[in-house]
Amino acid sequence: MENTLTAAGLIELLAQRFRVVTLGGVAVISHGLSRNTYDADIWIDPAGTIEDWVSRVGPVIFYYPSARPVRIGTWSPIRETDLAMVIENDKVIRVIGMDRPLDIFRAPNELEISEFDDVWDRATTLDDGTRVPDVIDLLVTKQATGRDKDTQDISFLEAKAEREYLAKLPTACADEAAFMLARFLTPKVAEVGLHHPEASVRDLSLGYLKELAAEGDPFARDILEK
Repeated sequence: MENTLTAAGLIELLAQRFRVVTLGGVAVISHGLSRNTYDADIWIDPAGTIEDWVSRVGPVIFYYPSARPVRIGTWSPIRETDLAMVIENDKVIRVIGMDRPLDIFRAPNELEISEFDDVWDRATTLDDGTRVPDVIDLLVTKQATGRDKDTQDISFLEAKAEREYLAKLPTACADEAAFMLARFLTPKVAEVGLHHPEASVRDLSLGYLKELAAEGDPFARDILEK
């Protein structure tokens, strides 16, 4: 096992013990984008204190000699006794020595620890026991990275989210529609909201369109001029 441990194998082992959410390129591929990915990213249930998390997750990570935890910025080795300090400072560690690096997050980019349960509940279960976030939660983790390689992912996820909204929003109840519009919005989505059977949704959509137009969005201005 030690000589053949893969990132996928370690993820599956972790998913047998903890709630694990898949992130990064693997998650985007699961949503339908055809592309390669150099590494794998997961978010392990962050419940409890850092010490609690480390006491549960650490023994699994350090069990396999071929899997070597390193700091993500410097690739410097992490001793098991330093794991809590690294997690507190970096929120993530990288495990190397397998077929690909595996980044293990306690707190991923742009998502709070307190949001894990909601992200988990909205996510879809994969064959390996992990869950992949819904398209909007995954989009949130991509938007503020500042990395050129995320541009394609963002465009793909935004387009998919818009398609899902255009199909679902017209028949959503007022509360659900309001929740949807608060999570994700484009001029096309707001335009569909203008024709919703509930007046409150129409008013909300109009307000969002006006905000977009005020911010200089030309598509929102065109819709308002119709």
